[in-house]
Amino acid sequence: MTRLLDAGVRWMTARPHATHGVALMRIVLGLGVAGYVVVNFPARQALWGPGARGTTPLGGHALTSGPLLTLGCAALLLVGVLVALGWRARWTVPLLLIGWSGLIVINPLVADQGDNIARILLVYLCFADSSARWSLDARRGSRRGPAQVRNLLHNAAVLAVGAQICLVYVLSGLFKLQGPEWRDGSAVYYPLMLPQFRPWPGLADLIAGSGWLVAAVTWGTLALQLTFPLLLLQRHLRVAAVGGALLMHAGIALVMGLPFFSLFMMAGDCVFLSDDAVARRAGQPTWWSQRTGAPRPA
Repeated sequence: MTRLLDAGVRWMTARPHATHGVALMRIVLGLGVAGYVVVNFPARQALWGPGARGTTPLGGHALTSGPLLTLGCAALLLVGVLVALGWRARWTVPLLLIGWSGLIVINPLVADQGDNIARILLVYLCFADSSARWSLDARRGSRRGPAQVRNLLHNAAVLAVGAQICLVYVLSGLFKLQGPEWRDGSAVYYPLMLPQFRPWPGLADLIAGSGWLVAAVTWGTLALQLTFPLLLLQRHLRVAAVGGALLMHAGIALVMGLPFFSLFMMAGDCVFLSDDAVARRAGQPTWWSQRTGAPRPA
């Protein structure tokens, strides 16, 4: 137990983990929030302004000032871009969390679970060293504070994001398992028949018209979500699990017309991208080159 405890303390404090994955999560969340604001900017008065007054009994707080709402949306767009660029991330990430949370609670009727997972991930991102890679902060070399404390907070945030994503997948799979349509392989067919989930009717009809494809997607989704945490325990299976999750969300974005929900879930999946894998892709010495003396790849 003492050795395990020492190993855990070293893992948490010796160095930051998943720095590339956290940086990619920061970029995706920043661009996702900015893109969400841009897409909905023309309809902002109806979604969050005077047109949203009817949502107040549901818990919303509609903004009645048109110029104030426009200024707030423009500021949130700017902060989202700055977060994606990694500029002063220690301050801009909390500002993005505050602005995003303030926007999505105005009108509960237009919010979904993608907005909610984005807010949760931004909370964890406030404690991570999200600008250590691929950022303006990294180019400027602004790394301050005790290293062990910074590493501890960063790695705790990484673990929290990983646990959150696993919890979402497993609970979603368990709820699906209770439905007979998921067990008999027909569940994917039904949302494809709903008008709000048919941005491409021809594509939806093509998938819904193939019984084997509907069954494969239904059972494949169920199996992936239920076994996702177990697949992460082995390196090669981890690649398959993360790749399957990204493919699943890409399909949801394209076929069902839910791009921002999928994008925010993909942001959470990025945390499982290991630094070692990125280092191998970047051409740093690999296991083979270290033992054989093979030349470093270009």
